[in-house]
Amino acid sequence: MTVHIERGGDPGPTVLFLHGSGATGAVWAPVLGEIGCRWIVVDLPGHGRSDWLPAYHHDDYAAAIGAAVGTDVDLVVGHSLGGLIALTLADGTHFRTRTVTAIAMKVLWTPEELSRRGSRPPRTFADRDDALRRFAKVSGLREDSPGLASGIRHTPDGYQLAADPHLTADPPATQEELATVMRRAASPVRLVCGDADPGIDPADMAAVLGRAVEIIPGAGHNPHLDHPARVADLIKTDLAATRG
Repeated sequence: MTVHIERGGDPGPTVLFLHGSGATGAVWAPVLGEIGCRWIVVDLPGHGRSDWLPAYHHDDYAAAIGAAVGTDVDLVVGHSLGGLIALTLADGTHFRTRTVTAIAMKVLWTPEELSRRGSRPPRTFADRDDALRRFAKVSGLREDSPGLASGIRHTPDGYQLAADPHLTADPPATQEELATVMRRAASPVRLVCGDADPGIDPADMAAVLGRAVEIIPGAGHNPHLDHPARVADLIKTDLAATRG
């Protein structure tokens, strides 16, 4: 399969960025200019400009990304779903990373949230701008963000979001599965969450994953968009620690 990858930045250590469900790598643009190192940004399988997978278990994501990246990295930064994939990659099976940062990773689901999961027919928009606005809402980007086009696709009937409508067909990872992923991590892990995240309690992250969670004050579910400079500072700190 093909995983869409973009590489850039300045000489130095390498950071791999993994976005959340329904988004694309475009969400990391506000952070990339702040970190001063090499970066790799992917569209997760089933998202944006990447091919779709037959199934979307976190091991499936990790295997596809590991094969596509094809090199060791210094830091993997993942948001939400990307955080779970980052933790999965931390076991060193697909490549080695010196450290991992998981941001706003959901570990508990209410019955109402579970009821909204599942496969649904894709919504088609006659107007491209309507599709772009919908992707902005899903991804957390602003409606004037330059990367919005990465999240939609043109069909004979109009425009649809590029994400596979079967992404959430399977139940989310259980607390036991998440704890197992954390135990297998062969690299240091930093957990981060905004204190204004409407769907994630940092205390839940800490309890299920067994690690302290660093709080970003005033940040919602997308700290990399709400406070990109703060997230960039975390990345710089992690990279400095790996060099030390």
